[in-house]
Amino acid sequence: MSNNQDSGVVVNGQNNTVTSDLVWGTADIGRVINRNPRQVFHLISTGALKSVQKKGGRYVASRSALLKELGA
Repeated sequence: MSNNQDSGVVVNGQNNTVTSDLVWGTADIGRVINRNPRQVFHLISTGALKSVQKKGGRYVASRSALLKELGA
């Protein structure tokens, strides 16, 4: 028997509290910082977004680190 507790947090279609702060992909990162994916890629490639890392071929960042980096 498993102990399933509903935390109400859905990340990438899964209920997961550990990764609830992570934002995957330029489209989702763009939604957080109000930019389109191409603008996000430009910011990453010029070094303007230091909190974004590339893991397994995808960009990932902490939502709180993005907002903190941009002064929000």
